[in-house]
Amino acid sequence: MPKLNGKRVLITGAAAGIGLCTARAFAKQGAVLVLTDIDADGLEAARAELEALGTRVTIFVVDVSKRDQVEAMAAAVLEQGPLDVLINNAGIGHHGDLIDTPLETWKRLVDVNLWGVLHNVYAFLPAMKARGQGQIVNVSSGQAFFQLPTWGAYSAVKAGVGVFSEILSFEVRKYGIYVTTVYPFMVNTGFYDEVEGGSFGSRMSMKLLPLYSQKPQTVGRIIYQAVRKRRRIEMVHVINNVGRVMRFSRPVGGLVSRLTNLVLAS
Repeated sequence: MPKLNGKRVLITGAAAGIGLCTARAFAKQGAVLVLTDIDADGLEAARAELEALGTRVTIFVVDVSKRDQVEAMAAAVLEQGPLDVLINNAGIGHHGDLIDTPLETWKRLVDVNLWGVLHNVYAFLPAMKARGQGQIVNVSSGQAFFQLPTWGAYSAVKAGVGVFSEILSFEVRKYGIYVTTVYPFMVNTGFYDEVEGGSFGSRMSMKLLPLYSQKPQTVGRIIYQAVRKRRRIEMVHVINNVGRVMRFSRPVGGLVSRLTNLVLAS
């Protein structure tokens, strides 16, 4: 288990939610933080809070869907020294029937949730490979294991992130690089406040989110421990394990999808 005191850790989507809570967990252990987000005011507030804990913090306002912005940020970061840990957390959500999901929404989901990960990985991977060490954390979603109606587009893109990340972990291990794929369960953050679309059932499920979701502070601590222990896969919540096993049983998976369709699509 590597010591993270003094290690440089970059977290995307770090102005709020899971990203900020993860930053707090690393700050308490003495990590040097690099935070990126599109929310400039949120980043400034995060920096002030974390620096008050005695942590060195650098911030960059970056849209992860823009390759040029990510590469410019990466060049500035690497100019100051090597990056030890990259955590790809930034993401957006959407719920709604696939037939009602416009291609523009699909493009935005792919641009942020998938290309955002790829842009950051390929911006920092060469330096990690040359150095012979580093760790990459890619945050997918437990919804990748559940074929839930009204979450099809989001789940499909997050499943792509998971597949990319899990395969990458095997391919880069020979270069001394560890890759951790994180599958959060439902988390009670402002993330779902911005979700577009959805039926009455879906909107009600969001209203009831505090009753069945995890706290972002809990998830942030779990991600920290996953990095410290260099876990290849972090399932975060036991329900995600159930979902992963359920995929091997077509009758059970089909039944769950039909039942959730009655609730979420009505």
